[in-house]
Amino acid sequence: MFKGLFSLFVILVAFLSILSVGAVGNAEGIKLVIDDVEYSVELADNPTSQEFVNLLPQEYNMTELNKNEKYVDLNTSLTSNPSKVGQISKGDLMLYNDNTIVLFYESFNTTYEYTRIGHVNNLEDINSSDIHVKFVK
Repeated sequence: MFKGLFSLFVILVAFLSILSVGAVGNAEGIKLVIDDVEYSVELADNPTSQEFVNLLPQEYNMTELNKNEKYVDLNTSLTSNPSKVGQISKGDLMLYNDNTIVLFYESFNTTYEYTRIGHVNNLEDINSSDIHVKFVK
């Protein structure tokens, strides 16, 4: 009986260790700073988000577009796997094509294709002009 419980315990610990190792890239997370306000960013579990994190820390001047998003073109390309996301949520951080980072500050439906980088938690209202941002580890 004791051997059976001990074996079950060892298997459970091993399983939990495997789960935590798979989440390490996202557990660390990153921060977005806009006008001295710091936001946590939950990262998608994909190569694009990991490549983006490897670029950090970075500061960007993001350009206003359509009164619902800010974007910046990178000097490099990231791995992309675009899909029709259908619904954009306020705080979504996406890659358009393979080199444009997009931060959405309004929620809406879309037919465009993006690769998900992550989601900015509790994003406050952003004005409809260009902004300076910092992404840090």
